[in-house]
Amino acid sequence: MTLGDVIPRLLDAGSELKPSLLGQLSGLTPEEQRELLERWNDIPTSRRLMIIRAVTGMAEDNIEMEFTGLLCAALADDDAPVRASAAAGLWETGDRIVIAPLVAMLESDESHEARAAAASALGHFAELAEEGKLIDRDVAVVRNALLGALEDSEEETAVRRRALEAIAPMRHADVSDWIRWAYRSGEPLLRQSAVYAMGRTCDPVWLPIIEQEFGSSVAAMRFEAANAARELADAKTLPHLHDLVTDDDPQVSLAAVHAIGGIGGAAARKLLKHYVEQGDPTLSEAAQEALRALEADEGDFSMLALEEP
Repeated sequence: MTLGDVIPRLLDAGSELKPSLLGQLSGLTPEEQRELLERWNDIPTSRRLMIIRAVTGMAEDNIEMEFTGLLCAALADDDAPVRASAAAGLWETGDRIVIAPLVAMLESDESHEARAAAASALGHFAELAEEGKLIDRDVAVVRNALLGALEDSEEETAVRRRALEAIAPMRHADVSDWIRWAYRSGEPLLRQSAVYAMGRTCDPVWLPIIEQEFGSSVAAMRFEAANAARELADAKTLPHLHDLVTDDDPQVSLAAVHAIGGIGGAAARKLLKHYVEQGDPTLSEAAQEALRALEADEGDFSMLALEEP
């Protein structure tokens, strides 16, 4: 099926958006992108949004699906939810071609929803920067855009939150100060983002605060503390996470199980096996998933440990 065959079916509101159809939008050439964009705005807005959300889900489920060209083009859509969904769909791409449009969206889009989504998507490039996988010019562009959003006191809290979370992995002198600012702000959502950002720094200096928030009266904060503990991967948090497994909030319980799996090691493996045997079906399934991930990550080393010297 050629793109010329696909476009009329995208335009037809009565045509079902099946994966077999949308899969044809994967890996578009520059010429095909231009061909699609010429007709893109002829597709009803609600249907454009459905397309963007559907291809994002397909890319998450299948690494062979690649919709960067379509998503990048949709950043300029007339509809704010479409633009925001396109930005959200780019959260894992490492293609530097998307940096400029995401930065432009963060700095000037009229929709705070779209600006927040752009900030979150830039978070992956912050990670790449710390891994030495981004050229210096791009590092500066990403850092300055995220800091600019944080420093703008008139910016929406939702955008500043996402900018803080995104920039957290970057080792810049101001990042720790902004995390402290958010944590001390008294604004519940900012404080939750601060704890999430603490985990993304992978810096154990934040461990005392994270351990303190295990006992928060707010479930969302306990959830973020569990996720942060997973990122820091310090075995000292395992007893606290074990306590959270029986939390009244099921999302906190699951986050604690995943954190234990993320930390790994013999003690974590023992806890997970206990949850498989003694936990309710949901926790048992989560623990089994975490054990499988541990086996995949540690399998080679486990085999070496069994070998005779």
